[in-house]
Amino acid sequence: MLETEQTEPKGRAWTQWLQILKRTGTAYDDTPPEPDELIREEKTDASAGKPAHLGWWLLALGLGGFLLWATFAPLDNGVPMPGVVMVTGNRQAVEHGPGGVVQALHVREGQRVKAGDVLIRLDPTRVGAEAQSIEIQLATARAKEARLLAERDGLAMPAFPSDLERTNSADVAGALTLQRQLFLSRRATLQAELAGLQQSLAGQRALVGGLEASLGGKRSQLHAMSEQTGNLRQLAAEGYIPRNRLLETERLHAGIQSDISRDLGGIGQARGQAAEIQSRIIQRRDAWQQEVRGELADTRLEAQALAAKRDAARFDLEHSEIRAPASGRVVGLTAHTVGGVVQPGARLMEIVPDAAPLIVEGRLPVNGVDKVHGGLPVDLLFTAFDTSTTPRLRGEVEQVSADRLEDEHSRTPYYRVRIRVGADELARLKLGDQPLRAGMPVEVFVRTGERSMLNYLFKPLLDRMRTAWGDK
Repeated sequence: MLETEQTEPKGRAWTQWLQILKRTGTAYDDTPPEPDELIREEKTDASAGKPAHLGWWLLALGLGGFLLWATFAPLDNGVPMPGVVMVTGNRQAVEHGPGGVVQALHVREGQRVKAGDVLIRLDPTRVGAEAQSIEIQLATARAKEARLLAERDGLAMPAFPSDLERTNSADVAGALTLQRQLFLSRRATLQAELAGLQQSLAGQRALVGGLEASLGGKRSQLHAMSEQTGNLRQLAAEGYIPRNRLLETERLHAGIQSDISRDLGGIGQARGQAAEIQSRIIQRRDAWQQEVRGELADTRLEAQALAAKRDAARFDLEHSEIRAPASGRVVGLTAHTVGGVVQPGARLMEIVPDAAPLIVEGRLPVNGVDKVHGGLPVDLLFTAFDTSTTPRLRGEVEQVSADRLEDEHSRTPYYRVRIRVGADELARLKLGDQPLRAGMPVEVFVRTGERSMLNYLFKPLLDRMRTAWGDK
């Protein structure tokens, strides 16, 4: 019985030993080993599996810890964008509307200037000649206006403006003399025309008077002839006078009646011609007034336009010396040569103001406009300096543009974001001799909230799945 119990463990150990040798590819014989040797091999295999179990446990703990951290640990959520340092109110552009020829340059690129300093002087010859020509045209128009006013009001002579009377300009004096002569000539022509019409009117009126006087005598003669004819008709009927005498008297009576009718027709015709002449006189005077008033209105409009041109020419002449609009540094100088031509409206340079506070302006992608609004905190990294020694500054979103803009070159749409940086934050920048300047690049990160790592990893996948399920 004892031999059987000892043989069974020995047989199992021998079988396990053969399996180990087969796995390792070791040559062996069929002679069973001793039981003690098999027991030592089993203990060795058991001790070799403990480090593997420990490694699996450590891996499971690490994965579980990572999942816990990814689920509950908060991470900053935000929108990154490029930015640039700018001054409040932006750069002051220096332009010149009419353009001209550069006579003198007084600044160079990067030079500091004060407000009111002369930057560029343009040649005033052309502008001065144009201003003088406009002054003469305006003086002529004003003199013409005074002459037309005198013609409208029936004055003896025009009353020119006192400043024109006192001028020393030969051109203006010549214009006044010309208008006086024109006034006298036009008045003489009108008066001669009206005088001829008045003479014709007087002649017709005299003709009417003569005919009326003749008509009165003929009517008296007709009255006497009528009485005589009546008496002769009675005597002829009684046979006291020959009938021929009666007929002669009646013939004379009819002739007087015919003369009276002819005189009445002449009076009517003369009166009609007199009325026509009177109407022509009135029409000529009305036409004269209408002509004068029309010319006066046109002249006043011309004078107003010339006055505006004169003011513009004076402005251009006064601004032939281009001065600095603000104190600051000159950048973007485009005029470099004396005698060079400045195109109308061309930008000559820009002035970066010294006293204006600095701000950061970012370009927000259009797909992030729903996440950014005023008051959000911002992290700023000034990449123009050594990023290993330059701290990140804190700022705040001040404003987001109401509508999207487009880059002039790439045509990329964006929203402009203005970011305010406090003076205490700027004081953290220890820049030494390198001041913070407008135009420096900035990396902007607008913090919009917090989210977990799992949300960060799986949100794009979930969004894509919702979109995919909505597709037909």
